[in-house]
Amino acid sequence: MQAIIIAGGKGTRIRSITPTVPKLLLKLNDKPLIDYMINHLKRNCCDDIIICAGYLGDKIKEHIDRNNYGLVIRQSMESKPLGTAGALHLIKNMLKNEFFILYGDVYTTINLRKMLQFHKDKKAVVTAAIHKSSHPRDSDLVEFNSDFRITKILRKPHAQIPKNPHNLAALYLANRNIKKYFTAYTPSDIVHDLLPGLLDENVPIYGYNTKEFMMDIGTPERLKKAEKLLHK
Repeated sequence: MQAIIIAGGKGTRIRSITPTVPKLLLKLNDKPLIDYMINHLKRNCCDDIIICAGYLGDKIKEHIDRNNYGLVIRQSMESKPLGTAGALHLIKNMLKNEFFILYGDVYTTINLRKMLQFHKDKKAVVTAAIHKSSHPRDSDLVEFNSDFRITKILRKPHAQIPKNPHNLAALYLANRNIKKYFTAYTPSDIVHDLLPGLLDENVPIYGYNTKEFMMDIGTPERLKKAEKLLHK
């Protein structure tokens, strides 16, 4: 399996404490996030990783070159910010039949093998990890039917919160059929641009509903919280 790590952003939410460190090299208990991510991917059937980098991407490359992870790791560098979906266009000719997409400021222990089986059982073009939202007012939410097929993305701010709010968890599994929906060299976002466009075309997107651990560590407060949780 192949995995794409989106890590081109400037990490503006956490630059107050790490102005010269890219998000992938943020340390959780003295170990950079990228090490956790790559080891998790390796344990979950991924042996081909592409890192979509931009800001401070040279430091990410230096770190990768210094370490022997035992699998194929390539890096794509964007010359200008292209967003989470725009970065995918740069590597479209490198994409295999199916691939995971992860954000470079999220720590997770989700069982990717189970997510892959769900994806295959549903015959999905895109499967998005979703979970019940603990903070729905400041999250983009999703609606889905009884079969967990996603029918709508509800962008914040919300006039009304659904009774059972779920949000996207920054982890996707897609097949190469989405390549034709990539926007060339134009900034675009997976949640706000790519997925709504796929829904408009009636492309099957399913939500993999999970309670497994996944945490955004892109702010100083969340980084500290993640470190405490890892100590337990």
